[in-house]
Amino acid sequence: MIKGISKQALTALAILAGLTFAAAGCDRGENKFAAPPPPTVTVAKPVTRTVTNYAVYTGNTQAQFSVDINARVEGQLRSVNFEVGSRVKKGQLLFVIEPEPYQAKVDIALANLAVAKAQLQLAQATLVRKENAYKDRAVSEVDVIQAKAQEAEAIAQVQAADAQVERARIDYGYTHIHAPISGRVSRNLVDVGNLVGAGQTTKLTSIVMDDPIYAYFTVAEADVMEYRDNQRDKEVPLNDKGYPLANLGASNEENYPHKGYLDWIDNKVDTGTGTIQVRGVFPNTDGVLLPGLFVRVQVPVGIIKDAILTEDRALGRDQRGTYLLVVDKDNVVQYRPVETGPLQPDGKVVILKGIKIDDVVVINGLQRVRPGAKCTPMTQEQVEQAQAAARQKAMAQQKGQAKPEAPAKEKPAKGEK
Repeated sequence: MIKGISKQALTALAILAGLTFAAAGCDRGENKFAAPPPPTVTVAKPVTRTVTNYAVYTGNTQAQFSVDINARVEGQLRSVNFEVGSRVKKGQLLFVIEPEPYQAKVDIALANLAVAKAQLQLAQATLVRKENAYKDRAVSEVDVIQAKAQEAEAIAQVQAADAQVERARIDYGYTHIHAPISGRVSRNLVDVGNLVGAGQTTKLTSIVMDDPIYAYFTVAEADVMEYRDNQRDKEVPLNDKGYPLANLGASNEENYPHKGYLDWIDNKVDTGTGTIQVRGVFPNTDGVLLPGLFVRVQVPVGIIKDAILTEDRALGRDQRGTYLLVVDKDNVVQYRPVETGPLQPDGKVVILKGIKIDDVVVINGLQRVRPGAKCTPMTQEQVEQAQAAARQKAMAQQKGQAKPEAPAKEKPAKGEK
């Protein structure tokens, strides 16, 4: 205990000091939490226009014509007269098989034909002579009949010999193999010097006509019936020849750069699968499309009038399906489940159900907001203006900070003042 001060007095002083500090703390005010401003999102109203409704199918390309080139006569392969993988024209020489044996057969057949013709001339002269002799009763009627038979036999021998010549010439023609169609040729499957056509067919190469090229794909019967209804209502676009339009894209291509048309549909539906086969025709002058490729075929199947469209990037997906976030008049975010239609080439998607034309849709910043929360909506134009103003402000600050430095003073040399 401090001398001269009682225990009760010290306790009273301690209480007074506590009250003093408490009063001082109350005079400084309370520390309150300041909520952050609502997140900023980019919004846009939907647009409306008439759009084409597309259906997309998968299929494979196939050459318009495909021909295997085989050796039809036996012999040694003498030459290959094309560049592998090149385009050849109809009638172009491709291979030569040794022609000498077959030229010899042609010569033999021609000689046999000459003999047959000589025999025919003899038979005809004999017949004339015997007919005249019969008039003078120098020969019997049997001799005349025999002469006529010999003439007929000689005529048949000439015809047979003529056919042998034609056959020999055909075989000789097979020694020079020409392209039966125009198209892209494969590689030579047999090298020069090998024996071909010995007892079996020898494949030498193949040619495909791939310009234009076909694309085969299957369509569900329900799609076919809907398509025919739209076609009857004249809602299906056609080319100048009256064929339905179609677009094609390969697996490594964006969108559908190849424009063509549909020229054939099968005459019956496959009862096992409920589908029907359809064929499209597409120009292929540059040879980009090869037979056998996996392709996507886009077919316009109808027209949607006054369709509502919004940006495809505005769509969100969760366990409930596809949705859009819409901002109401109080800047509160609302969840809207939607039903989507075809995606358009400009990046907009058709909304079949879920929003109205006067709704304000969040198209950027979906991750920063949630349904029921407030936000700060800005149009794309407002966002661009704010970004431009921020850049100008940053440039002005940089110019203000970049002041020229004063030149350093040189120290006087030793002995100078």
